[in-house]
Amino acid sequence: MTWREDDKWKVVFPEQKIFLMKHHNWAFVAWDLARDKGWIQNNAKLFHVDQHLDAVNDGAMVPGLLQAKGLKELSSLTESKLGNETIVGIDNFIWAGFARETIQTIVYVSPEDKDGLFDQESHSLYLQKHLPKKRIEKLWGIHWDSIEMLEFAKEMNLMNSYTEGHSLILDLDLDFFAFQSKTESGHTCYILKDTEEIRRDLRSLREMYSWDVITVALSPEHWYIGGPDNAEYVLKLFLEEFQVDLSQGRDWSVLEENL
Repeated sequence: MTWREDDKWKVVFPEQKIFLMKHHNWAFVAWDLARDKGWIQNNAKLFHVDQHLDAVNDGAMVPGLLQAKGLKELSSLTESKLGNETIVGIDNFIWAGFARETIQTIVYVSPEDKDGLFDQESHSLYLQKHLPKKRIEKLWGIHWDSIEMLEFAKEMNLMNSYTEGHSLILDLDLDFFAFQSKTESGHTCYILKDTEEIRRDLRSLREMYSWDVITVALSPEHWYIGGPDNAEYVLKLFLEEFQVDLSQGRDWSVLEENL
C-alpha cells in the first residue's frame, strides 16, 4: 500500500540515511534504529523543522519507554495521533527521544511560539516520577521562527555551540511549507508556500550541514499541510531536491538485519 492508504507507511533509504514516514510519531523510532546501526551516537543534536513545535513533554512518561528495544517494541508504544502519558504520538515524540537519550540538544525551527521550551525546573517538577532531574538538566537548545533566521544564525557563527561534537539529525515535517489562511466563508485552511520558496528552503536545509540522519514526515491532513495532494506535491519537491528515488525505499525492518 502507498502512504495514502496506510497510516503506518514508512520507508528508509539506508545509503542516504533518510527515513520517510506518513506521520511524525515514528521519528523517535527512526532515531533509535539509526543509533543501533551506528549512524548516530547517543545524545544527537536535533534540528526540528516543522509548522509545530511538537514539544509536549508527556512523551517521557509513557510506560515501558526506557526499557523498549528494537522496532517491534518501540512501535508498540506509538500511535499516529496526539500523544499523552500512555502513548507516544505526533506531538510528544521529541521528548520520547530525549528520555531515551537518542537526542539531547534541540534546535526548533517553527513559526509556532511557546514559553518554557527549555525550562528545566518546570519539566523536572512535571516529570519527577518518570525522568531523573540530572537527565532533564541536560536539556538545551534554541528556537528560530524561520529558515532565514537559522541561516542568519549560522552565518554569524551563533550555531557553533549547537552543532559541534555530536551527531546531527534533520527532522523535517512537510507541513512546514504550508501557512494558515481563511476561506471566503471564514474557515481555516492551509495553503502551500510558493514552489520556488519551498525549493529554496529545501536546498538550504540539504546544504546547511552534513546530516548524519534525516527524518521526514508527510503529515497529509487538511488541518496540517492542506490535504494529501499538497503533501504529495511537497514530497515530490523533497525527493527532487534531496535526490531520493522513492521506488528504492525499504521497510524499516531491513535495518535490524545482521545486527
